[in-house]
Amino acid sequence: MKPLGLAALALVAAAPVSAQETREMDAHEHGVSTLELAIEHGKVEMNLTSPGADIVGFEYAASSDADKDTVEAAIRMMLLPENIVTLPKAAECRLTEVLAHLHTGDDDHADHEDGHDDHDDHAEGDDHADHDDHADGDDHDHDGGGEHSEFHVRYKFACEHAEKLTAITFPFFEQFTNAQEIEALFVTETGAGAAEIDRAAPELKLN
Repeated sequence: MKPLGLAALALVAAAPVSAQETREMDAHEHGVSTLELAIEHGKVEMNLTSPGADIVGFEYAASSDADKDTVEAAIRMMLLPENIVTLPKAAECRLTEVLAHLHTGDDDHADHEDGHDDHDDHAEGDDHADHDDHADGDDHDHDGGGEHSEFHVRYKFACEHAEKLTAITFPFFEQFTNAQEIEALFVTETGAGAAEIDRAAPELKLN
């Protein structure tokens, strides 16, 4: 899937999107997450990046047990894609890979990779050769000294009927009340573009 991601970035960079549509894509702004989405040959890859304040309410390095537990709970929630994104059932997609981690300004992060066999409709029969158990809370004890922190999550799906992926919805906003908007860049086999998704209209239309 790595070539797909690289191809997606190249195509999106060449897409005639407006300055308004892309104004936040390179900025770390509270309330605003970014999404990169690629759909190609029945494969779907999405990478979501969210400010720590949007997800757990703070961006400092988690040091107390309570803060570590909060970070851990957020990552566990992100490891279940149905908490974040909903693909059309008609597309018959299954989850093939999920990775979630917290990234801080000192580039130290804790990766969490998981597979689940019990996702309804869109994540059945997952089989991961490399399955990392959840890291313990101490892995989140960073000393970034006030640096920004971001949550990154990546999902990969294989879809039987990718042509049915006409719209994607985001229960993400229901889970994280501080999140206000997702700035999305996307590429499909019919084109590329950019869109703004917010809690008032939590849907990305792809055609």
